[in-house]
Amino acid sequence: MKDLLEERFFPRVIKPGRYTGGEPGQILKSPDNRVKYLHSYPDKYEIGMSYVGLQTLYHVVNSDDRFLCERVFAVDHDAEELLRSEQIPLFSLESGRPAAEFDAFGFTLVDETVCTNVLAMLDLAGIPLRSADRTEDHPIVMAGGPAAYNPEPMAPFFDLFFIGDAEQGLPEMLAVLYELSDAGRREKLEALVRRVKSVYVPTFYDDNLKPLVDFAPEQIDARVEKELKPEYYPSKPLLPLIETVHDHLAVEIMRGCPQGCRFCMAGAVYRPVRLRPREDIVAQVKEQVANTGFAEVTLLSLSSSDYPEVEPLATELARLLEPRRISLSLPSLRPGTVSPSLLEALSRVRRGGFTIAPEAGTERLRSFLRKDFTDEAIYDSARLAMKKGWTTIKLYFMIGLPTETEEDLDGIVNIVRNLHRVSREFEQKVNINVTLSPFSPKPHTPLQWDEILPEDQIFQKISYIRRRTRLSHVHFKHTDTRLATLISMLGRGDRSLADVIEAAFRQGCRFDGWSEDFDHERWDEAFASTDTDPQKWLEPIPFSARLPWSHIRKGPSVDRLRAERERTSVSLKSTILHPSEIEKETQPESNRVQFGRGKKKIVSRNQASPAKNRFRFRWGRTARCRYMSHLDNLRAMERALRRANLPVAYSHGFNPTMKLSFGPPLPLGFTSEAEFVDINFESNLTAQMVDQFKSSVPSGILILEARSVHGKSVSLSAALNRVAYTLALDEYPEAADLQPAIDELWSAETKLIDRKTKKGMKQVDIRPAIYNVSLEEDSVQMLLGIGEKGYARPSEVMHCLTGRPQDEFDSLPFHRREMFRIELDGRRVDPMEI
Repeated sequence: MKDLLEERFFPRVIKPGRYTGGEPGQILKSPDNRVKYLHSYPDKYEIGMSYVGLQTLYHVVNSDDRFLCERVFAVDHDAEELLRSEQIPLFSLESGRPAAEFDAFGFTLVDETVCTNVLAMLDLAGIPLRSADRTEDHPIVMAGGPAAYNPEPMAPFFDLFFIGDAEQGLPEMLAVLYELSDAGRREKLEALVRRVKSVYVPTFYDDNLKPLVDFAPEQIDARVEKELKPEYYPSKPLLPLIETVHDHLAVEIMRGCPQGCRFCMAGAVYRPVRLRPREDIVAQVKEQVANTGFAEVTLLSLSSSDYPEVEPLATELARLLEPRRISLSLPSLRPGTVSPSLLEALSRVRRGGFTIAPEAGTERLRSFLRKDFTDEAIYDSARLAMKKGWTTIKLYFMIGLPTETEEDLDGIVNIVRNLHRVSREFEQKVNINVTLSPFSPKPHTPLQWDEILPEDQIFQKISYIRRRTRLSHVHFKHTDTRLATLISMLGRGDRSLADVIEAAFRQGCRFDGWSEDFDHERWDEAFASTDTDPQKWLEPIPFSARLPWSHIRKGPSVDRLRAERERTSVSLKSTILHPSEIEKETQPESNRVQFGRGKKKIVSRNQASPAKNRFRFRWGRTARCRYMSHLDNLRAMERALRRANLPVAYSHGFNPTMKLSFGPPLPLGFTSEAEFVDINFESNLTAQMVDQFKSSVPSGILILEARSVHGKSVSLSAALNRVAYTLALDEYPEAADLQPAIDELWSAETKLIDRKTKKGMKQVDIRPAIYNVSLEEDSVQMLLGIGEKGYARPSEVMHCLTGRPQDEFDSLPFHRREMFRIELDGRRVDPMEI
């Protein structure tokens, strides 16, 4: 399977690093006499590898020698198309094993936007979408995660759900499968229900959610881990080789939230609050920083500033991390919990955005939500952050809340205007980024019965706020109102919506949480084709109605939640703005939140380093890392330098970066023994330091040579003008017959090829950049030009020699053997001598 992927898949997808595996921290086990478990985060690799829960479960399962755990993520559109056309089944990252060959296939359902991704993955794996259609030859398909607290819209697609914290529950389920390896599906599912608490098997319940068998409980109690044990967290986490959405080390400091906001499902399902001991957190940060090399540590929880010892914890960690130029951050800060000492700890190395989530514009509505802080607390917290040098303030509000009035919308306007006024007290330019999100009633909260406002009313409210806050350096964005409406409908749906979800999958819906992929028209067609009225799911739910998630028990009972909602009900209703206040407009594309491939700001890095303590390294890359991009190589080097704890010099300013300067980038898919990087150090580099660096780079990257560089810095990319490549005949046997074509190439004065550029196709003569092509006993050797005076690519040369399309040669593992400079007088200069 691996050979098939190397030949027909990896070279032909846009980002092969999403699918190749091989990251530091990866665990490989023999499948013999083990339960084979495949764990999936059904979104793109960049999202899934940023999720702490995946790291935890991967570590916990693989810590037990009876099991092996491998990973798979949702494949992007190009990869799905290629898998289908080449008839390649969905496969795991670690071994390349087809997903259908595992004993169990688990999905983390973080939210409702991944529903169609789940079906696409099952379909690509060759596993029937519906549990009822599976046989003894198929794995047990299971799900957990926050969205599993209302499992019903996805119930027909899963054999079982696990509800709650899974650190102990998942190994318990796999242990049952280990003991019953020879049993049938029905026997396994029955044993799981009988022996493992919090397991829900939908086929054991009727459409009214009543048990069909005597061993199935009427209510499924969510599992709660009473203690967040140190052994749940890996000392050597999986370290992505490509860029992910959250490129930092996330460390959980507590689970649950003490605030109990009435709209928040996460606060409800992660109850009770469980604090990790401060000494456990510090020990984990020390160990994981040493093993990963991340430039930032984030202290993770639903409300990190409510951790009782957050100030002494942040101060202690800042002292440990500052000498290594590693920054510390918190996801968001609750007004009233922000102090000068906390901000001092968070700003020692670099500052990110300062995030506040008021959610509502008035103290009345915040009190209704249990967000009990004043407007002044918001201003004081932001003023303190600006005083400490923060230049970006992020605000999050919800629109369409129960009891919301025009006064509450004006309250949002006033908060933004007042913060803008506060920002003018300081010399630095301060950007205020405001995100407006439609309210979505969530299961297991006191507001679960409330109405979902139609899209047009939500957008009217958003337009009202935006028109009244047209200020310099104030930027608005909002979630696509149609997507927010869909999420709300799926979140409160029942089993009948499974037909809609499957129809949407058949229509081609994928990655609905990504703004560039969400297609509301396909979802409209899915509702229409199944004769399902979406309006039904927008209406308020009567208190007397049976809730689709009533059989899942977590936190306060339905009666208690109902009583609390009734207590908070007031005569105020969610108002629609007067027509005179509505600006007649449609939702502009530019106002949507960009969850997907938005343009990213690349931090500029010093390309010219001062001569003092500058060292040049020759390094190489084996087949294991050949699908890493130039920026991935840079990131891997930076992390290796931090792991080795070397005294690297940094730039100055707001966002200090390592002083590194790379030679010409290596094309994706190539191996090499002739790459170069200049690194500035604060002190002289010793042989021991070089050894530390060698031992810290990822497997597949080699440090081959090092020497000091004196004199004025010269850009290697500008200085080098020759590059030599090798292609083994074993990799392309047809090359053995190319000698006549090589002779013809040498006799030609020009060789025109079509080259794809940013401006389109361009015809280029590459003959002046071809200095040598020779056929050796076991390889093809090429010496080509590189740099501004003209270059040729190995695939272009092969195209000239064979007449076949260039993309046929993209999968060939060309090896960069050497790079050097030829002076005008013909002298050859080695890169280590420049």
